[in-house]
Amino acid sequence: MKIQKTLLALVIGSALAVGAAFAADAKKDAAPAKVAACCAKAAKDDKACGHPCCVAAAKESKNCEKCGGAGAVETKKEAKK
Repeated sequence: MKIQKTLLALVIGSALAVGAAFAADAKKDAAPAKVAACCAKAAKDDKACGHPCCVAAAKESKNCEKCGGAGAVETKKEAKK
């Protein structure tokens, strides 16, 4: 009987830990998009930002976190919604 209670506690604890891990991943993916200041300034002049970190992030369809951006790059179709 004692082993069954211990096993049940382990299963419930594991389920809660897995749920918390998935919730953290979902929250990270749902971060609002924020364009870095250097990229916004370049876009205002109808240019692309030349920072190597921004270029690498743009290839991954993300905003540069090093320069203060966050989230995925919004396409023009997404921006209209």
